[in-house]
Amino acid sequence: MKLIDSALKIIEDVIQKEFSGNLREAARGLEISYPTLYSWLGPKRTRTPSLRVLEPVLDRIGVRFSVPSSEAGRDVCFVNARIVPAGELASPPSAEDYMAAPMVGEVGAGPGYIPEEDVKSWFLVFKNQPAVRYRRNLIAVEIGPTSTSMQPVLNPGDIVLVDRDDRNVKRPGHMMLVLDPKDGSGKVKRVAVTDTDDGDCRITYYSDNAASNPPEVWSLRDDFFGDWERCIVGRVVWAWSDVTEK
Repeated sequence: MKLIDSALKIIEDVIQKEFSGNLREAARGLEISYPTLYSWLGPKRTRTPSLRVLEPVLDRIGVRFSVPSSEAGRDVCFVNARIVPAGELASPPSAEDYMAAPMVGEVGAGPGYIPEEDVKSWFLVFKNQPAVRYRRNLIAVEIGPTSTSMQPVLNPGDIVLVDRDDRNVKRPGHMMLVLDPKDGSGKVKRVAVTDTDDGDCRITYYSDNAASNPPEVWSLRDDFFGDWERCIVGRVVWAWSDVTEK
């Protein structure tokens, strides 16, 4: 968070110096929408962007930075730390059948987050499940406690596996981990893409619980700087649900 605050302070200083503090003029000069810039630096500061969202703005004012990515696909080694009676006759699982996907945090129906520096924990994945077989670049994310937009398929507390190597949105309806262009927060949505006459792409995020969650429509060029990686993290390929209280 300190790094984001420092980046915003740099941008704010440039706006004061180059645009006399005028956010509307700065938005035009920095090629960013005024509502987005206002949400970052206006009096109420209603949104805190991620470093990935700030990167193109910082790039235009000559500031460079790098964001470390989470490690994916760590191999598993099982050890017999303690044998309990229930497992006396059971042989330990083969480590070759499992991999550990980094659990990178919580996402939601509305704003969630994808930590850019720390792995929260590791989620054990059975490699031979058809949905995850031959996939290596997996991350695990948890559906937030108030996130109901993907019900009844996904519920608060569910964990989904996301393949970051699969960003194909040409077939509408795939469930994807996507980014909000306003603050870079992560959320799980279905995605549809339409090419427009001016060479842009219209991207629609929509929810299974559509009655309470209207579609969100974005421009690849205007909202994501023409970069698919700022829009799509990857495809949801598997989900785990806690049924103990259902």
